[in-house]
Amino acid sequence: MARHVFVDNSNIYGGAQRARETLEPQALWMSVRVYYRNFFNLIEGGDVATRVLAGSVPPGNEPLWQAARDLGYNTDLLKRVERDDGRLGEQAVDEVLHLKMANAFLDHEPPQVLVIASGDGLDSEYATSFPGQAERALKRGWTVEVWSWAAQLTGKYDALCLAYRGRIIVKVLDPYYKSITFLQSGKYRVDGATVEVAARVVSPLRVDCTPNRAA
Repeated sequence: MARHVFVDNSNIYGGAQRARETLEPQALWMSVRVYYRNFFNLIEGGDVATRVLAGSVPPGNEPLWQAARDLGYNTDLLKRVERDDGRLGEQAVDEVLHLKMANAFLDHEPPQVLVIASGDGLDSEYATSFPGQAERALKRGWTVEVWSWAAQLTGKYDALCLAYRGRIIVKVLDPYYKSITFLQSGKYRVDGATVEVAARVVSPLRVDCTPNRAA
């Protein structure tokens, strides 16, 4: 079966920085980066027909986006917008992924595999969600694979695992933390002080035992 991979970069990137609280507590959160090559190798597997990565565009991250493009990903990047409270927030990143998933359901007859790299379970401003799109895929005869950091994982997939036993599997990224992240060396400002961070290189990726919450 062909696999259709959709990556919510903000959820995966933010989840990696959150995961280091327990997996690498001595590391400075803002130095944590996702190593796309190993990350994609981990979640892809088999015959991949669709590769989409969506995220926001903070300054200075163009090398990361280019790395994803070089690895075959269609990168949908949206600028952050100012909210009513003055803070910057994402605009329609999740909705772009939800739309492209729906297009895949229309364009490809089952059996197919939907791969969701995000643990987000919130409804968007337009009442769409990752679990909602997963259920649509399941109703259409697809199977679903979800990859998420443990701390980011919504409990909404539990009901889908019960309702569609054997056709949806939820896998956690935490056991692969040091194989799919690295520490970016440099000087960082923390509470008005400068902190120098040494690089931590990526460990070899071993895809041999993936803890999961499968049905």
